[in-house]
Amino acid sequence: MALAKSLLLYALLVVATTPLKVSSNPLIDKDEENEISHTGTYDSMRGFTYLVNRNKPRETATCDKFPRVCRAKGSAGPDCCKKQCVNVMTDNLNCGECGRRCLYGQTCCSGNCVDVMYDKRNCGACKNKCKKGSFCNFGMCSYA
Repeated sequence: MALAKSLLLYALLVVATTPLKVSSNPLIDKDEENEISHTGTYDSMRGFTYLVNRNKPRETATCDKFPRVCRAKGSAGPDCCKKQCVNVMTDNLNCGECGRRCLYGQTCCSGNCVDVMYDKRNCGACKNKCKKGSFCNFGMCSYA
């Protein structure tokens, strides 16, 4: 019985001190796998812990190099302006094209800078049209 406990303790000691090598990760390219070394240790209280050492920092995926990043779900917009994903149809800093800024008080509606306080086709908000014969004043149609 004492021999079995001794062998079990020895086996746990060997496992705890032997580095664990992770062979492949589906999220990492084969080229990147050579740049990353994975080692693991066993701690009886916490279980397996993995330490990742990187020899070279990973480059961030910007839209100037990877334009499809902007079309991904959850992106700020489908267009790329100065390494940032934007929607040029609604962005006040890139209205209609990259770098075209709307003036103070204007809003970007369908790629055009408009004053939603007085524009009868975009009264108070984009695509909010006033009825025929009425006008837009202070963002409201036919405000008296």
